[in-house]
Amino acid sequence: MSESDGKQHQRNYPRETVHAGAKIMLTGHWHECAIVNISPKGAKLNIDLQISRGVEVLIKIGNFGEYRATVAWHQGAEIGVEFGHDPAEMTNVMMGLASYG
Repeated sequence: MSESDGKQHQRNYPRETVHAGAKIMLTGHWHECAIVNISPKGAKLNIDLQISRGVEVLIKIGNFGEYRATVAWHQGAEIGVEFGHDPAEMTNVMMGLASYG
């Protein structure tokens, strides 16, 4: 699902554009990716892999830590993930990324 298909109207949290480097764990291997935007509930990532909807992944966000997520959609080189963490915890990560990259 992409942002242009109406999903943005269903969001409960605003997204912050950040363009930050990250890594995603898939099938036991880390892969480079970039965070395009992030909210307390999810993120849009740019990655050169096709990852199916519903796949559980681990995302390493700089020095902020590793966070469980589930792939919600994919389109071309972008995927959307939904975090499996408390939104308050992810708000701190989001603000840190927005402030310090």
